Amino acid sequence: MSCPTTRTHPLCRPPNHQPPIPRWRLSIPDQVKQVFVSYIGIEEHGSSEAATYAKHKVVRAIQHWITASFAVSESFTTIRDSHDLQPPTTIWVCYWSDPAHHTHALSTLDLRTLHHTLDTSIRPSIGLWHETFATSTQRLETNYSGLDYLPGLAKLSGTTTASHDLSTYWGAARDRIPDSAHDLFPRPAPAAAVRQSPPHPLPQGLGQHLKGTNRGIANMVHIRSGQYWQNCGQRETDAYETKLEPSLRAGMQYLSGNKAKTGTLCMRYMQNEHVAIRNGDGDGGRVDRKESCGAGFLTNLEDLESWAKSHKSHVKIWSGAMAHYKAFGEERKFRTWHEVCVVKAGDATFEYVNCLPSTGVIESVELDVENL
Repeated sequence: MSCPTTRTHPLCRPPNHQPPIPRWRLSIPDQVKQVFVSYIGIEEHGSSEAATYAKHKVVRAIQHWITASFAVSESFTTIRDSHDLQPPTTIWVCYWSDPAHHTHALSTLDLRTLHHTLDTSIRPSIGLWHETFATSTQRLETNYSGLDYLPGLAKLSGTTTASHDLSTYWGAARDRIPDSAHDLFPRPAPAAAVRQSPPHPLPQGLGQHLKGTNRGIANMVHIRSGQYWQNCGQRETDAYETKLEPSLRAGMQYLSGNKAKTGTLCMRYMQNEHVAIRNGDGDGGRVDRKESCGAGFLTNLEDLESWAKSHKSHVKIWSGAMAHYKAFGEERKFRTWHEVCVVKAGDATFEYVNCLPSTGVIESVELDVENL
């Protein structure tokens, strides 16, 4: 995934730029031309014992599906605050590099049928959703602050890492995308100067099956950005949790709460988990890790760049991260990383079964609607 030597569009990197801190990026085997990513979620709309039992039933079904799908995966719960109206959500992210495995996996995941297996009285208490996309390896970039912890795409078989100097300047993420050498990833005409308009009328979500693609959003962007402080000592943990994390949380809230202004289609802030095994079925409980990530979709790379470069919420995150790195130097155990993909029109599919209208891209993307 190295950048071509001949470029139509110049690098954004300033002349003679030298990164102040080392960075690494992922190298994916040459024979892998695409990667495939799925996010799967379970919303719990009720708090009854029956609803909890139903959720556990669906959790087991999805865990078994993941095991059979040859995916590498991670699990999360959404991080919520006092103003968050979204229900607690259990989420998995799955990655594939084999197209046949991905195709077979998607053919065996039927959320509507899975929802229908629940007792009629419990179905309103459970919502299910699936967001999946494919992207060329030439239309993605990664960035890691260390090599002792490599999640996400780095878990795929055959991947390696390489150091790079395309970091710590505005536009570095674009520079790390190989196809940026000859593609500016423009917005689709005739909406080149505007962001995605919300659906009208807005689906109610609950009691509905919604499904569609990003067919009208060429060059849609997916980002997943993570933080890992499991190995930090108490002093560094306190520094992250009391100084840097509140800024990160505020940035996620800003993007989620200002979709039209920022070009955000959806954004989630999630706590990574470890699923304990009991009786071989993976239902022994879920344990929080000192790890989190933000993940979501934006209409265009320019929208992500604009927020990162100019909005005070990200500038505060950036300056806080730099201060943290300087304060702990080579003793730093805190790790950050991200992956960014530019997705072609029609290469993402969104599906929601009995979910709130604030879920995922329901408020942002035109979807086909059927009543359950």
